[in-house]
Amino acid sequence: MARIYSPSQSHSCDYGVDFINGVAVVPDADTDVLAWFTSKGYTVVTGKDVLSPWDYLKAEELAMFSAYAGINPTGLTKLELVTQIESQLELMKIEITEFTAIDNVDGGTVAVPTYADAAAVIAALPVLVECDAGTVLVPVTTWVDTDTYDIETAGSYTFTATIGTLPVPYANTGAFTVTVEVIIAE
Repeated sequence: MARIYSPSQSHSCDYGVDFINGVAVVPDADTDVLAWFTSKGYTVVTGKDVLSPWDYLKAEELAMFSAYAGINPTGLTKLELVTQIESQLELMKIEITEFTAIDNVDGGTVAVPTYADAAAVIAALPVLVECDAGTVLVPVTTWVDTDTYDIETAGSYTFTATIGTLPVPYANTGAFTVTVEVIIAE
């Protein structure tokens, strides 16, 4: 997808493309449309598959916010304001350094297992996990059975969290995750 920025920052009409406060989104593959808009003085930014939340704001609203981000909006286009605000917010991200360990889960015994299968274990595992000493809760989209859970064999079985969308302003560029051990006794 591509973002198309109008020369008129308040442009909200339609040329077969829905503009909102001077910006629209069009598939990158729609080269004829992109070429037409480029020939008319619009700015096309390819590789941007959705509008930024900042794109929905009017240029005047972006200019008001920019002071809080340390940006001088004088003479900047909407695209320049959005780009600078997004860059500044990227710099403000708080990097996750670790997830809080989860206590082992009692899986019962081989004779009397607590969970019938890996799906039952996953259903019982938390949907939120803590990171950075419990200061932030992060969603888990699913748990992966890393060790092939087997209720007929005593042992420790690892389940690894697939981390969901992080709350703003957190980032996980270290790709940290959390695991839990499910223990089945003899």
